[in-house]
Amino acid sequence: YYGPAVGVGPTVMLPVAALFNLFEVSIPLARLAIVVYGFVALAALYGLSRRFMGHWPALTAVALVLLSPGTDFPYNSRTVLGEVPGIAFLLAGLWLWLRPETRRLPGLVAVGLLIGLACITKNQYALFILPALLLAWISDLVWYKRRGWLYFVVPGAIAGALFFGWTLVVLVALGGQGDLAANLATLRRAAAGAFFMFNPAAIERAVSFLMDGGVYSAMFIPALLYGVFLSVRRDDDGQQYGILMLFILGGTAMFLTSLGWGRYAFAPVVLGSVLVARLFADLTGGRRFDWSGLRRLARGETATPAVIALVLLCGVAINAGLLPLYARVHAVFDHGSGDAYTLAEYLDANVPRDALIETWEQELAVLTDHAYHYPPQVILAYAVAETWEGATPARDLYDFRESGTPDYVIVGPFGKYTLIYSPERLEDYDLIYTAGAYDVYRRKPAV
Repeated sequence: YYGPAVGVGPTVMLPVAALFNLFEVSIPLARLAIVVYGFVALAALYGLSRRFMGHWPALTAVALVLLSPGTDFPYNSRTVLGEVPGIAFLLAGLWLWLRPETRRLPGLVAVGLLIGLACITKNQYALFILPALLLAWISDLVWYKRRGWLYFVVPGAIAGALFFGWTLVVLVALGGQGDLAANLATLRRAAAGAFFMFNPAAIERAVSFLMDGGVYSAMFIPALLYGVFLSVRRDDDGQQYGILMLFILGGTAMFLTSLGWGRYAFAPVVLGSVLVARLFADLTGGRRFDWSGLRRLARGETATPAVIALVLLCGVAINAGLLPLYARVHAVFDHGSGDAYTLAEYLDANVPRDALIETWEQELAVLTDHAYHYPPQVILAYAVAETWEGATPARDLYDFRESGTPDYVIVGPFGKYTLIYSPERLEDYDLIYTAGAYDVYRRKPAV
């Protein structure tokens, strides 16, 4: 495999392709599709939060997600990956599912479609979404006994059918090797190198990330504990919290057994904002802040629990809101590099369209219409294992010369990071152009 079939799915590929067909091929247009998904995700998060609390706490949940370094939502909402579109579908599905009106078949079918789209948009989400759907049904059978089998089976069956159907399409129709067994082995190797590793060092990284101040000022774990107590009640509200908790705990468990990369915690951390906002709201009694208690405290009187909670939350607000807000504004004004565009202009002017270019810089295929050859998807899994586990270097497992003799080799930021194009492998090539971090090599003429 290579490209979006594994990383994002049709819900990202098709909108981006439509924009390209309607206008032009450009990175800003591709990012625009993700920006739209970002706004949908925030609206769905607000709607889901309103199922549990009032207007202001729901806005607090949205603000937490926007400002928290742990989610890095502004950055992820402009990057053409599946995290934000996937969470948009999941949030919309949960919002619809938890509405009291959604107890009939048409509504449940819509829930299944939305949650299924989340699974095929970011296939790693299926690793916790589908088990959470099953556990939600089991919890209703054993503990809550309120909603009946149809409420759980219909969304679960539709979501599962969508995910496994798309996976089959990827393996059979979109697999780069044209071999079902080989494609399946590649997919398994990629998953094994990132999830269900149960590596002590990786677990320690994951725990440190969740307890770090960058994730809602270290309030994520306390909010999870609070959510457990809210969900043990056997009434309708308790079951709604129970359903939400199963998705959060499932995503958290998947992250804890992964290689510990913070991006893998994106979905459970975003969902957890609902619990963090509810915890803040309950600590302050909604919006009823005891400001007069602060004046009494300054005069030497004994602090009440409400005043202590107010002081605590003011500190948390500074840490979780004002400081991240500065970082987000600074990031917007700190423009990135335009080296890729400079390189694209050079390639269009100087490199024939039918020339074969070897590279590991994905953005170039969007910026120009040249013929590119990329390392197979499994090499990315090897590079991940090398970075996080100290496994065999990817450069020892891939030599671009074995798959042919490309006319050009472009070594950019990712190629340099992985060292996959070592100097000895470029002995038959001359460096002809450099644009920032990108080096262009041309094959030497035959002697």
